[in-house]
Amino acid sequence: MESSKLPVTTALTTTSPSPHFPNAGPVMYEVMIPVRWGDLDAFQHVNNTNYFRYMEQCRLEWFETIGIDVPHLDRVSIVPNLVGAECRFIRAITYPATVRVTIALGDIGSKVVQTLHELWVGDVLHAVGDCKLLWMSRETNRSVALPDEIKNRLLPAAKK
Repeated sequence: MESSKLPVTTALTTTSPSPHFPNAGPVMYEVMIPVRWGDLDAFQHVNNTNYFRYMEQCRLEWFETIGIDVPHLDRVSIVPNLVGAECRFIRAITYPATVRVTIALGDIGSKVVQTLHELWVGDVLHAVGDCKLLWMSRETNRSVALPDEIKNRLLPAAKK
């Protein structure tokens, strides 16, 4: 899936909490994703599985902005692993459209980071998502503490 990478502008970055996520920090990153005809279900709505793919695309692109080398995760010993994903569908997305997907940080724990997503078409909110990322050791296949280098990149950004 391709997106149009856009830097987050001052107008979109806010320290105000989202009404859906009172624990949300500011928007950290966003992508614009064009809806493809193949994204639709039999009712001509974007299939619900694609909302999760849109959030994933935003998350992976954001990873790269904080120094996580996504194309080479197979060479890293400690990696983020998606252990939870929820989506609240507010309005159906139809074709044609371009979806703006945002990511903000929620809670940052000792092993788990919460990412919060909003999916917009124009100025209309269509869905919100809540994902949990657990840091894991590839070698032991067990959870590990959030690496200091990642924590040091996330904490200042979460408090802006």
